[in-house]
Amino acid sequence: MLSRRAFLTFVAAGGTAAAVVPALTSCGFLSRNVDVLLIGDSIMNQTKDFVKPRLRRLPALDDVEVKAQAVNGSGLLTPKIYDWKTKASELIERYEPAAVVVLFVGNYTETDLWLAANGTYVPNDYQQLFYDEWRKQAEELTEILRRRGAQVWWVLPPPFYGPEGQRREGLLRETYLQLARDLPGVGLVDGRAALGGPNGEFEWNLPSIDNGEIVTVRQGDSLHLTPDGGKRMASAIADAIAPYLIELRRSRANA
Repeated sequence: MLSRRAFLTFVAAGGTAAAVVPALTSCGFLSRNVDVLLIGDSIMNQTKDFVKPRLRRLPALDDVEVKAQAVNGSGLLTPKIYDWKTKASELIERYEPAAVVVLFVGNYTETDLWLAANGTYVPNDYQQLFYDEWRKQAEELTEILRRRGAQVWWVLPPPFYGPEGQRREGLLRETYLQLARDLPGVGLVDGRAALGGPNGEFEWNLPSIDNGEIVTVRQGDSLHLTPDGGKRMASAIADAIAPYLIELRRSRANA
């Protein structure tokens, strides 16, 4: 079994494909109800169906079980739309996953504003206060997800379109990077590398992971994913978590 110092492979903010693989625990992979839990918003909804097939391409994971819970339009500061902290606690208790992958791109609302720790409401302007509060909620959600031994990965956002999109993506990316710095063992999946160009820039079209042909990966609104875009994101998720799952299964088999 790996030591708790773990094997870590992450390229911080350079826009290349990267993942942090957290330390293994002694919890039993083979006895889990679900091996992988996926949670998030509409982007996860457009990704989730492709994760299990991608993992099952690997002989060591050909029977891996994946459960997904994703809600369109939901976020970390909109509990009236969907209370993720309460639901996450229920999911962890029910499924006891070995790995959890979280993907949220910053959904918010203009009518149900979040009350910040400083006593002011967070406006729907995606300034620093929004990301500060988002990070706090992300930290709390992570701790809920880790209560029964699950290892947690957060997906860094894919590129957003235009100058304002670049600004928001950069701030959300830094929010999740800071989360991983503050909570040792939290992993990261690089959505920019999955759906960006050579320098992490926004792209409408990229090579298909199926055959290498150029395909459209974003829908017309520029945010949501086509099936080919979902496959690319799912591939990045699978690549990030597969080494952990394989080693966990190996360690259980040799115990």
